[in-house]
Amino acid sequence: MWVYGVSGGITCAMVCFCGLLCAADAPLPDLAPAVRSVFPLGAKAGETATVQFLGHHLDRVLGIQFARKDIRAELLSSDFYAVKARIFIGANVPAGLHDYRITTTAGTYVGVFHIGSLAGQREVEPNNDLSHAQQISLPAIIDGVVEDADYDVFRFHAEAGQMLIFDLLARRAGSWLDGTLGVLDERGNELDFNDDYYIHKDPHLEFRVPKTGNYYIRVSGTGEEGSKYDSYRLIAGAVPYAWRMLPAGARRGILNQLHITGLNLDKIDRLVLGDSLAAGKVTAIRGDELTFQLHVPPSVAPGRYELHMFSGTEEAPLTIPILVSDLDEKLATSAKTRSSPQMVSLPVAVNGTIDHKRAENFFRFEVQAGARVAFDVDSMKLGYLDDPVIVLYTADNQFLASADDRLQQNGSQPPNLDPYLVYKFEKAGRYTIMIRDSAERGSPNYVYRLAMYPVEPDFDVKGLSPQVTLFQGRTSMLPVRVRRLGGWDQPIEVWAEDLGAGVTGKHQIAPPKDTIVKDNCALDRKLDGTDVLLPLRAAADAPAGFHPIRLHARGTMDGKTVEQGAEVLYLWESVGKITGPTEDQQVISTITELPAVLLDPPESLSLAPGKVARMKVRVQRFDGGKEPLRIEPDPVLPGVKFDNTVIEPGTSQIEVRVTATGPVTAKEFRLRAGAAVSPRIELQAGTGEESSR
Repeated sequence: MWVYGVSGGITCAMVCFCGLLCAADAPLPDLAPAVRSVFPLGAKAGETATVQFLGHHLDRVLGIQFARKDIRAELLSSDFYAVKARIFIGANVPAGLHDYRITTTAGTYVGVFHIGSLAGQREVEPNNDLSHAQQISLPAIIDGVVEDADYDVFRFHAEAGQMLIFDLLARRAGSWLDGTLGVLDERGNELDFNDDYYIHKDPHLEFRVPKTGNYYIRVSGTGEEGSKYDSYRLIAGAVPYAWRMLPAGARRGILNQLHITGLNLDKIDRLVLGDSLAAGKVTAIRGDELTFQLHVPPSVAPGRYELHMFSGTEEAPLTIPILVSDLDEKLATSAKTRSSPQMVSLPVAVNGTIDHKRAENFFRFEVQAGARVAFDVDSMKLGYLDDPVIVLYTADNQFLASADDRLQQNGSQPPNLDPYLVYKFEKAGRYTIMIRDSAERGSPNYVYRLAMYPVEPDFDVKGLSPQVTLFQGRTSMLPVRVRRLGGWDQPIEVWAEDLGAGVTGKHQIAPPKDTIVKDNCALDRKLDGTDVLLPLRAAADAPAGFHPIRLHARGTMDGKTVEQGAEVLYLWESVGKITGPTEDQQVISTITELPAVLLDPPESLSLAPGKVARMKVRVQRFDGGKEPLRIEPDPVLPGVKFDNTVIEPGTSQIEVRVTATGPVTAKEFRLRAGAAVSPRIELQAGTGEESSR
C-alpha cells in the first residue's frame, strides 16, 4: 500500500523507509497506521478533548496509548482514513509535546500531542476577512485548520503598550502546515508580518500595541497553500517569551546561575526543570532580563530537558530547552578574538552568542600529547537560528581541522544541525578553537554551547523507527544507525533481541565508514554514522500480535569490548519535522498475516450524469497473481456502470471507467476483488469528464 504525505503525494522519506523496511521480501506493503493530521493539535492540562486523527490504515484500531500514564485515550470510532478519540489529560501534565501510539492489527504509529497552559478556543468558519473575523479573548491558544486559499482572521482588543506574542505552533507540533502570521489594524492595514521564524518554518510575531483598540491577527498558508490536514495552534497574548538563555546548560550537583532574555518576564517567579526534577529560584528581574538559580540533583540523568516558566500557578505556554551534564558551564567573555582568545580549561562547555555579522569567537586551551578531544556544538538543535561551524588551530594559527553540518537536507534523512569534531593531538601544548556562523550572520540571539571534553573510542546506536510490521512467512528490515565517537574505527556488530515466538533475526556488521547519501543538489554527503538493516523473519506459524523488541550492538577496539543498547527515534518525517528520541523508547513489532490482494483507490470520485470518470486503482497481489481478478463495487451502485474492471496477471494499476447512467443516491462505496475490499471511496457530484486518482 502506498504511503501518502500531507499534500496527498508520496513523500520521499516514507518511500525511502518503506524500502528499508521491506527490502528483504520486496515488494511488501506498508500496512502500519500513518497519521497525517491531528485536530486539535493539543489541549490544556486538566481538560478532556475530542480529537480526530486523519491518515491511512486507521481501521482496525485496537487502542491509543500515551507514554504518560496521566494522559489516556478512549477510542470513539475508526475507519481507514480517520480515528476519533476522547483524550483525558491529567491536571499535572507539563506543557509540551507528549507521545501517543496508535495500535492496529497491522502495526503501530507514534505521534505527538501538544499540552498547553492556556485556555483553548476553536476556530469557527467563516472567518476569512475582517467583516467575518472571529472575536477572541487574550491570552489564548486557538486551534484551527488552514484549507486551500484559506485565511483565518481573529479580532482582539488590546491596550496601548502591551507586548503581544503571536506564535504559530504547527510544524513544531507535527503538522505539515507552512504558515504565515499578519497583524492588522481596524482598517485592514498590515502592521507586521512573518512567514518563517523557526528552523522548521513556523512563524512568530512580537507586537507592541501602539494604541488601545481593536486589532486582527491573520493565519494563512504560504502561497495560500493549505488542506484539511493543515492544523495549527496559535498562541496569542501578552505571555512570557524567551529569546535566549545563557548558559544553555546546567551542571549536575551544583547551584547554577542562568540568565534569560526575552519579553513579558516581569511576573515569572519560578522555573521548573522537566517533570518537576528541580525548581529554579528567580533572583533578579531587570526589564527583559531574568536571572535565576537552579540546583540540579546528581540523580538527574544527563541529557536535554525542557525548562518551564511559572507565574504563580500559571505556566508560560512555551518552554526553553536546557542541557544537563557534568561539564563546567562557562560564559564567553568579550576577550575572545583571534589575537586575544579566551582561555578555558578542559573539560568545559563554553556558552556564548555570535552577536554580530562576521563575528568569530576564539577559545584557547591546553592538552597533553595523545589527548583525544571532542568538540560538540549545540545551537540549532536547541532551536536557535545560527548555523555554527568550528575550526581548530595551533597556537600560531595554523589550520588543523574543521567541522560543519555533514548533511543539511536530502529529503529522506534528518539533517545534522550542528557540528561535531573529534581530534587526537599528537603534541602537547596550547591550541585554539574558533566558532562562527557558516554564512557569517550574527544576532544577540544566536546562542551556542561549545562542549570540549576528552573522549575514549566509543559508539552509540539509534533505532530509526519505533515500529516494524512482520508478515508471517516473510522477512522485513528494521533500520538502525551506528554512530562512532571518539575515534572509534572498528566494525560494530548489531542485532535485535527479545523477538518473541516464531521470529528470528540475523546479526549485521556496521563497517567503520559513514554511509554516503545524496543531498538536494545530488552531491555525495556523509551521514553522521553508518546505516544498517536488520533482517527479521516471522515464521509462517508465528503467532499474530505485538512484541517490544530490543536493539543491541557490540564492538572491540584496542582490546576493549563495548556493548550498547539503542536509543529509539521517531521515523523521519512520519511526524512532520519532529526528530529525536521517542518518549517511551520502545520498538514494537507487529506480527500479522500478509493479505492476498490489496486495492488502493482514490479517496473520492466525482460523477456527472452521462460523463465518464476515470478512476486509477493501484493493485498489489501476494497470491501468485496467476488468475485474472474482477473489480466490483461494494455495495452494488444502481445507476452506475463500471467498465475495464478485469485485473490481468502482472497488473499493478488499472484505470476503471465509471459512468452515471441514472440518479446516484449513494454517498460512498468500496471496491471488491475476490475477498479483497478497498477503503471507502466518497462519491461527489461532478460537472464534466473526470480523471480521478
